[in-house]
Amino acid sequence: MAKCGSSASRSQESCSQYSNVYEDEPSTCKAIKKENESNKEDWRTAELPTPSHFHKYIVGKGRTVQKRLENETGTQIHVPRPHEKKNSISVRYKTDSSLSSIEVRVESIVMAARKRERPTHFLSIPIGSSEITSSLAKFQDLCGDKIRPHKVQFPSKLHLTLGVLKLFSEQEIKQACEALKEFAPRIPYILCGKPLRGSLKKLEIMNDDPQSVNVLYGELHLLDESDRLQNLADQCFQFFVEKGLMDLEQNRNSQSVKLHCTLINTRWNNDGPRTIDATDILSDDFELQVFGNCVLEKLELNEMTIDRNMKYVGVLTVPLV
Repeated sequence: MAKCGSSASRSQESCSQYSNVYEDEPSTCKAIKKENESNKEDWRTAELPTPSHFHKYIVGKGRTVQKRLENETGTQIHVPRPHEKKNSISVRYKTDSSLSSIEVRVESIVMAARKRERPTHFLSIPIGSSEITSSLAKFQDLCGDKIRPHKVQFPSKLHLTLGVLKLFSEQEIKQACEALKEFAPRIPYILCGKPLRGSLKKLEIMNDDPQSVNVLYGELHLLDESDRLQNLADQCFQFFVEKGLMDLEQNRNSQSVKLHCTLINTRWNNDGPRTIDATDILSDDFELQVFGNCVLEKLELNEMTIDRNMKYVGVLTVPLV
């Protein structure tokens, strides 16, 4: 059974390129018309579903964008104040062509703004065991001055990322949850009904220069040396792409997920150097080569935020075993 948890406070109702995300609501590109019979000037009113997160882009500095939209489309736009948390904008128009024009313009603005936004959620498989936790503490000590002031990832945050999502509304989060629930019945077949037992080892870097490293990660190798984990990641990612919840650009335009468990990322500490010299750490003579074994038990949809226990805020969990 899948279990739904909390949702992002940043989320709002969406108007975006993810048009196929909404299956049980009106299309985000079709305004909800409200005829105003009492208006003697034949003005009509429509509500354009638009997440409040993107309202600022429609208004613009000094309302310059809003005024230009009104002049060029022959409409009047009312954007709710931020404290109203309303996930739509109100448009007054006289002709259907004016309405169509403002719909297209608003959708275009939101699409462009969404591309610039950072992901809000991610799909992942948590990694953890007492053996790995002990190894991380030892790894921090062994690295010593080689990585200071940077630190190794908290054990509670270790995971394999399957993909990231940009969800700015309760409705989008709901659709992501429904997609994961729909994918869940496929998991036993992909895994051949067997648990995923693996070993965290083989340190690697994201770039080609070991003397200038941003990200140091470990690889999770299944003990049975099968491709079941990679197949699960690839099929899950592709499923969410088809649902319009992820895109290939977020995965370097590749349909194959690069499974890795990040141990050190220099971006976590803004006060430290941009890179570290990992030459000794990557050496075959480095004392710690294997971090330990674990069983991968669940697939999670999480927020990109952490709670007071240094764990990612969960939205939905699907069991793998």
